[in-house]
Amino acid sequence: KKFINWARDCPSNNTHKVLLLKAEDASLFALKSKKKREIAEQAYNAAILGASDTGFVNAAAIASERAAEFYNSIGKHEQFASHIVQAYQLYSKWGADGKCECIGKQHPELVFKSQY
Repeated sequence: KKFINWARDCPSNNTHKVLLLKAEDASLFALKSKKKREIAEQAYNAAILGASDTGFVNAAAIASERAAEFYNSIGKHEQFASHIVQAYQLYSKWGADGKCECIGKQHPELVFKSQY
């Protein structure tokens, strides 16, 4: 509830956070409910876009990584691959070298393929 109030008071700083929370909540039930799966997909995409549009590269990276894990959990492997590469690129842009190294070790076939 606090995040919703903060988003209302300062949308550019907080709306993407509310959307990520909405996506995470919906993702908990995505395997059992098509509607929850759709809500999660829309909210993850909106959170990534909102964070990117307002200059929160760190939040966009986190949202991209969470979206990737969501897509992996529901068996959408193309979307997983796309979002994990996007997360890697955003973490790199942010300067989170340790996070890039971690993703690179977990998914070298995706991350390093995308660099060529």
